[in-house]
Amino acid sequence: MKKAFYLLVACCLLFVTNGCKYTYKFETQTINNEFSVSVPDYLSKVDNLKTGAEFQYSNRFRNTYSVIFSEKKTKAFPTFYSENLKVIKNVLEKPTVSDSSTVEVGGTKGIHTELYGKMQGELIYYSVLTLESTEKYYQFCIWTRGEDRKLKYGDDIQKMLLSFQLLAAH
Repeated sequence: MKKAFYLLVACCLLFVTNGCKYTYKFETQTINNEFSVSVPDYLSKVDNLKTGAEFQYSNRFRNTYSVIFSEKKTKAFPTFYSENLKVIKNVLEKPTVSDSSTVEVGGTKGIHTELYGKMQGELIYYSVLTLESTEKYYQFCIWTRGEDRKLKYGDDIQKMLLSFQLLAAH
């Protein structure tokens, strides 16, 4: 009886630890035949991060979240960029932009910005890619809680951001 109990406990532990492992494979997700993004297997598609966002993936156990939304070009790119960055800054206590640079990702030009601040007493890190195509603006935002997660998932965040690819002229 005791051996059966220990065997059962060992099997449960094995199941739990193997069930929580990820292969860290990235799979390309195509969104509305408009753009694609490479996503690590530990992120799952959700629909509760930002209303209207075409792309929403997260892992709440790893406190890692990502969204992409687009908007038709009705204003200047600097205005779109600053308005959307302001939205993020407004939810943070003492927001700080730690890095900002012009980029070209998948043939589309834009700005990559990293910022952080506190939200409800916790440090939140954002990596934001704002891009301009011929017809639309795109904002790709990935965030995580705590400096340890920023360091741990930094390479994955960068890989996701740099994988953004427009599939047709938009």
